[in-house]
Amino acid sequence: MLSVESIDSVLKSYYLDAICTSLNTGVSPLYQAIEKTAAEIRGKEAVVPTMFGLCGGLGTTEEAGELPDAGECMRAAFSVPLKNIYGVIDITDKAIRASRDNASGIVGILNNEIRAMVRSARFNLNRMLWMDGKGLLATVTEFKSGSMPEVTVDDARMMAGGMKIDIYRSGSILVSGIRVYDVDHVNNKFIAKYEELASVTLTSGDQIYVQKSKGSEVNGIPYLFSSDNAYFGIGKAANPGIKPTAKSLGDVLTVDAMQEFFDISSLRAGSDPDMIVCSPKTRRQYLKQLELNRRNIDYLNLDGGFKTLSFNGIPVVGERFAPDGEMYFLNTPTLKLVELNDWEWLEGENGSILSQLDRKAVYTATLVKYANFVAVSPRAQARLYGITDPVTETEESTETGAGV
Repeated sequence: MLSVESIDSVLKSYYLDAICTSLNTGVSPLYQAIEKTAAEIRGKEAVVPTMFGLCGGLGTTEEAGELPDAGECMRAAFSVPLKNIYGVIDITDKAIRASRDNASGIVGILNNEIRAMVRSARFNLNRMLWMDGKGLLATVTEFKSGSMPEVTVDDARMMAGGMKIDIYRSGSILVSGIRVYDVDHVNNKFIAKYEELASVTLTSGDQIYVQKSKGSEVNGIPYLFSSDNAYFGIGKAANPGIKPTAKSLGDVLTVDAMQEFFDISSLRAGSDPDMIVCSPKTRRQYLKQLELNRRNIDYLNLDGGFKTLSFNGIPVVGERFAPDGEMYFLNTPTLKLVELNDWEWLEGENGSILSQLDRKAVYTATLVKYANFVAVSPRAQARLYGITDPVTETEESTETGAGV
């Protein structure tokens, strides 16, 4: 006979391993390539050492000449806060009682709930990898009230149907827990429920965050290249050796431009990038260049079942959350996800996973992970930005007056 205790045991002994495997291997090619480690954890943060430049103790002298002076490598240590990542599922008491003598019923409910939670976790882990930790999903540009309010934003790429969001105005929360019912990614719009937005009128400039997450998300790749003067507590101005390589192309993408930047980034890093990451749109521009120049189009099969284009044998990965008009030349062995633990169930005082919500006939279970991203060698990462859209034949004809 099923009980809360037996469901607890199933969640702990059966589902947890499957969840960890799914979330560690199925998020994206880049996430798959990043090492997950607890080696640098010190209390509530990770202390990650980094070295930049060469050892200065090398030199040549005449025979019996004075030996060169020692010169240890320049070192620093990043203080990386561990961010709190939670995934919550609910199961009603009625569902448990209805399945008391039918194990397949509750298994079906658990499968659906956990499958949905894993899908959401994959989406958000990949999204946060391409954000700076502040958690800003989008900014409102237009609002239309009605039975299903329609909100236009500057870029809806980071949003998906089913999300629960908070909306801020001038740094203060305006409305919380809004459910996103659907997202039009082509026109950068989303639809919410009337009752949830009936008391407010959104205006241009209002900011959207995942519920309760403002300022507390993990620090992804863009944080490394942000204009902030520090990277996890180490000042960039005082330690220029930790700065990554960045260059504005200011032109359409070409294979020659990619090769030139590849050489620049390799020279500064002292090693070659092993993965190039960009948005699907920018990857299409690269593919177009290969076609125009009649170059061979090579594909690579990556771990996790991912397939992608290549550049001189290096995977060119299209990440849905990477910004358009940019390419990131990454050295993945120097990227880490520092974590206190892999995904685990949050347990109560008696070791139970399921706990009853206060004054509700609902049980809840919470998955937790304390982690953050860090580049242990920031100078080994590089960003080529300012890639412009190629002029189409129609646009060129209009500009030159052809056909008029």
